[in-house]
Amino acid sequence: MSSTQIEQLIADAQAAFDRHPTKIESGLDTKDAAVLQLRKGCRLLAGAETLREEGYYTLVIEASFVTIERTVEFRLLERGTLDPDDLPGTHPGVYREAATVGIFSEATAEDLADLWRDHRAKTYYQDGLATAHRAEQMYALASEIHRFVTGRSSQSHECLCSPNR
Repeated sequence: MSSTQIEQLIADAQAAFDRHPTKIESGLDTKDAAVLQLRKGCRLLAGAETLREEGYYTLVIEASFVTIERTVEFRLLERGTLDPDDLPGTHPGVYREAATVGIFSEATAEDLADLWRDHRAKTYYQDGLATAHRAEQMYALASEIHRFVTGRSSQSHECLCSPNR
């Protein structure tokens, strides 16, 4: 089965990624790999807040998980623990690496990995249902991790988040 329209749109999307970027998302125009991950976390958190208010709970949960990962990756890059090309290839790997370098305790890293394994995949891919309460809890967790990690950084001034987040 084939669709000429789909094939063209795939080619167009590929070409868009192959071109030099223009009109970059606000705050993401930086050459510093660590700051880029931090600011992606900021933008994801801001987006999750907007989506939460509009009732898009599946997207809030997804964005909250990704916010946590980008924020942890920021700290790993900032500390020089990893190079931009060596970021952990798995979601639980990000949490394990964070525990290895002392960003989180081993127990917290395991709890985050379990949360991801048990609930992110189920909500996103399987029969788990996104609810307002689940979205609120994930958003609160992502916000606190972002605040916690950023607060221990010498580059906290690079955070795009409002001071009260």
